[in-house]
Amino acid sequence: MRKFLPYIFSLVVGSVFGFLLFNSHDIDIPVFKESINATGFQLGVFNSVDLAKEYVKKFPSSIIIADDDVYRVYISVLTNSRCINKMEEYLNNKNIAYYKKDIMINDKGLIKALTNYEKSMLEGNMDTFESINKLIMDSYGGNV
Repeated sequence: MRKFLPYIFSLVVGSVFGFLLFNSHDIDIPVFKESINATGFQLGVFNSVDLAKEYVKKFPSSIIIADDDVYRVYISVLTNSRCINKMEEYLNNKNIAYYKKDIMINDKGLIKALTNYEKSMLEGNMDTFESINKLIMDSYGGNV
């Protein structure tokens, strides 16, 4: 029995340290990448990021998303069909040319903003709608 005591002791100590180490960190690693389908209101496609950044100055609430070797400028990204219809109405009233495009959103900040704010977009007037859209687009954390 005496020769098994060091092995039992090392197993107990190793188990305690392993338990403490793995439970002390709150690491949440998703198995599948979180993404949603959305409709993007694209204003333009550019080969150069500098040209895209110049164009964004005309529409401060827009964002640039890199797509392979081009840079797409979006003024809005929405998932709710009523919000999409309201955005079409808004852009048509402002005479802003756009192209609707189905896109996959992987940015966690943008996904969270879409789920939190889209319902509020429907309840307010057009100024509120524009402000909430800017808030959603500002939450995009992608780097360009």
